[in-house]
Amino acid sequence: MIYEFKNPIPVTTPKGDGWLLYVRDGGNWSNDIFAVVLEGGGHLLHFRSDQLRMFKNATFDFANDEVPF
Repeated sequence: MIYEFKNPIPVTTPKGDGWLLYVRDGGNWSNDIFAVVLEGGGHLLHFRSDQLRMFKNATFDFANDEVPF
């Protein structure tokens, strides 16, 4: 199943900053796959959840400095 986010989510990836567009359910035995459009160049790349970090968001108390790549 694919879930498309109504509002893209800003994330940091090993390839640079980008916007999370949708996630594909990998099923019981696979990782979920996230589609991210990179800000630098607009490339659409796919990542696992352990490769993404959300930007700091004070509203929801997210802090991206807790888990380094």
